[in-house]
Amino acid sequence: MPEHRDRPASDLARGPAKPSDIERARRDVDEADAKSVRSEEVTVARRRERVSSRVAEGEEQDQA
Repeated sequence: MPEHRDRPASDLARGPAKPSDIERARRDVDEADAKSVRSEEVTVARRRERVSSRVAEGEEQDQA
């Protein structure tokens, strides 16, 4: 049996795409994009917190 990528696209499809298939695919892509953006925002926020705490520690040591 040929590998998945070796078969023509028409062998893999179960008929033409229906509007509901397209809407579902768009929703899935939008959801994945939103998760990616949230993940990046969390990463940036955590990085800022670490930098702020390092700066604060440095200021405390300068005052001592």
